[in-house]
Amino acid sequence: MARLVRSPLAKRDIVEVIAFTKRRWGDEQARLYRALIMEALLAVARDPHAGKPRDDIRKGLLAFHIRQPGRDARHVLLYVVGEDGTARVLRLLHDAMDFERQLR
Repeated sequence: MARLVRSPLAKRDIVEVIAFTKRRWGDEQARLYRALIMEALLAVARDPHAGKPRDDIRKGLLAFHIRQPGRDARHVLLYVVGEDGTARVLRLLHDAMDFERQLR
């Protein structure tokens, strides 16, 4: 399993997404969405190259949609894999956002 590091922005994104989910849909949905995010982070740690290449935004950038069969989700982990194999999660963004703008 690869080492996984979350940037300060990614950590903030995760907290904000869970807080928004709680306000909008309640405690149970927030708990389920948090679990889905954590599962996605674990999937990236298990296979750092599982994400879709997004070299159109930034060379070496990968995007991993947290959605799973039967579990709707609109967020994407954006990350890079270092030469040492460490997966560095840069952001967790809603799939409708302008990724390029958010990564500046």
